[in-house]
Amino acid sequence: MEITLLAEHPDYVPKIAKWYFDEWAHIAPNITEEMVLEKVTEKSQNRDQIPLALIACMEDKLVGVLELKIRENKNYPEYEHWVGGVYTNPANRGQGVASQLLKKAKVLAIDFGVQDLYLQCECFNIPLYLKHGFKALHLAQHHDSETTIMVWRAGT
Repeated sequence: MEITLLAEHPDYVPKIAKWYFDEWAHIAPNITEEMVLEKVTEKSQNRDQIPLALIACMEDKLVGVLELKIRENKNYPEYEHWVGGVYTNPANRGQGVASQLLKKAKVLAIDFGVQDLYLQCECFNIPLYLKHGFKALHLAQHHDSETTIMVWRAGT
């Protein structure tokens, strides 16, 4: 498995936007495919600063994506750096794609001087993030879904 920056493979932007739209748009009212495409495109521009996206490829096929974001949840402006958009192609789930993306994201965060990385996830994803050193902080609402806000602290 190869983990690289989306900036090195901008041709994957439309596929990632489609994945995101199909997976999560049902909980976000008034979101269009074009809006999702614009957000993914933004993260395909950066190589050395957040926001950016990491992709996972196996045998030259896109199998997963993860984004490093700034202030993803407007209800918590004090939480600056976020992991979001962690997605694995359904045919490749259970193969460690998300784990490899998370490992690389944490290395990049440290390289960028980030001390705390936050994320919000649904309850079924909590074990994955606990395995990677994230700790649950509190519950939060995201549209109509209850999520858990978690944090990973560099050096702990």
